[in-house]
Amino acid sequence: MDADLPRGTLVLHVGDSFAGALGVPLGQRLKARGLRSVLEFQTSSYVPTWASGTELPSYVARYNPDLVIVTLGANEFELANPQQRASSVRKLVRVLGGRPCVWISPPRWKRDTGILAVIRDNVKPCRFLDSDSVVHDVPRKRDKIHPSDVGRELWADAVLAWLVRERRTDGERPWDFKAEAP
Repeated sequence: MDADLPRGTLVLHVGDSFAGALGVPLGQRLKARGLRSVLEFQTSSYVPTWASGTELPSYVARYNPDLVIVTLGANEFELANPQQRASSVRKLVRVLGGRPCVWISPPRWKRDTGILAVIRDNVKPCRFLDSDSVVHDVPRKRDKIHPSDVGRELWADAVLAWLVRERRTDGERPWDFKAEAP
């Protein structure tokens, strides 16, 4: 699997507490394969905060990442009108400046009111990874929301396998991705 990842590249992972849950074991896996990995997350954070705040542009400028991973949306599962987040999703993606990016949904612990569909539909040119398509029945902590230590490891393995599978080895940039299946 090592040959399938661009050694020496920098991956910036941002988002909410689910970014923290995924980012630690995923970062360990990336570093073990010769990549650099930076995790910047804020618990209880929301899409508009990241889209309009100063932190994300600062991280992008400071780290100049080759790939940005975004894990956000869990705190917006119960929004009555999730469509109100569409412009914030697009704004956040614009802040990334055209860099390769993947928006990874949290593994669902309950039904969302549509926020993940809003994210999926507004995240281009980033790729969207629905975590439920690669992991199932993730073990949870006592809060029955966040992945347990075992759940985090399973999720990180699944995301890493997806990154390897979906990355173009013949792309212009080290982290160009294959086109999404229709």
